[in-house]
Amino acid sequence: MITLVKSKIIFNAKIDINYNKSINIAYGIDNNFVRPLGISMTSIINNNPSNNIIFHIFTDYLDTNSQSLLKNFAEITNSIVIIYLINTSIFNKLSYTKQFTKAMYNRFIMPKILNDTVKYFLYIDADTQCFNTLDTLFKIDLNNNTVAVVSDLHYVKKQQIPALNLKNNNYFNSGFMYIDVRKWNTENITEKAMNFSSNNSNKLKWQDQDALNIILDGKCLYLDKKYNYLLNMKHKSSTMPNDVIFVHYVGRYKPWAEWCLHPLKENFLSVAKKSLWKDIPLTKPTTYKTMKMMGRSSILYGKYISGIYWYLKYAIYKIKSKL
Repeated sequence: MITLVKSKIIFNAKIDINYNKSINIAYGIDNNFVRPLGISMTSIINNNPSNNIIFHIFTDYLDTNSQSLLKNFAEITNSIVIIYLINTSIFNKLSYTKQFTKAMYNRFIMPKILNDTVKYFLYIDADTQCFNTLDTLFKIDLNNNTVAVVSDLHYVKKQQIPALNLKNNNYFNSGFMYIDVRKWNTENITEKAMNFSSNNSNKLKWQDQDALNIILDGKCLYLDKKYNYLLNMKHKSSTMPNDVIFVHYVGRYKPWAEWCLHPLKENFLSVAKKSLWKDIPLTKPTTYKTMKMMGRSSILYGKYISGIYWYLKYAIYKIKSKL
């Protein structure tokens, strides 16, 4: 049997960690996503100052600087940060890309690893920011469902429900799942999702998300979109309601990227500037694809000279890449 966790690191460990009297929040990341992870965690602490919070971070590797920042974060915020170093060879038969890395499959195995530790936990993607208290979420009755989730965007649902032949006529975004650990493991969701993904890896558009929607079809409690509000800042018209709990920055126009010029990115940057990750610069456009996005955004927001510059640079770099 393959070992799922190679090692575990606990920062700010308490003599008696009371998991079931704490808010347990899990992330699955790779080393490139530590900055948004840190901002996400900071935003949760800022909006839930009186709660005991345990952050469970599942990853294959974290560099020493990232570990140091997470250690300092745990001590400063009086939270607990647990890092699980995953043996990613278990995902070798599953499909992944440069954008959608093996880290996305960590959510398959989290309930199995946490089985003897917690009863419920919240999984969220690291590109998610908290804007409100989590008290209402952790009082939700799952009504015998395995997970509480939020529907995906309308155009995604319209496409994926018939494509996957989902019987309950709904499709969720897997970047937010409030999970009943016992039910998940009793129903062997981990094994089913892994097997399905392995046998159908080349047929799934949204890889792990499609697999989870199929395996959990009919086992989900659907929550209001305020719990996982999907915000794509590629679109200038994108807005954000006032009552959101979590905002999930979907798409490639992330608020920590220079090519994202949407005004709502300031919500992220205002937290980032006061966090332990404040000295990390915005991601620069260094590939022809990101240069194209920089040009598009510049034109969209009236920065025409900059837009022309980046489109020219995009054209040059694209031609060079084909030689």
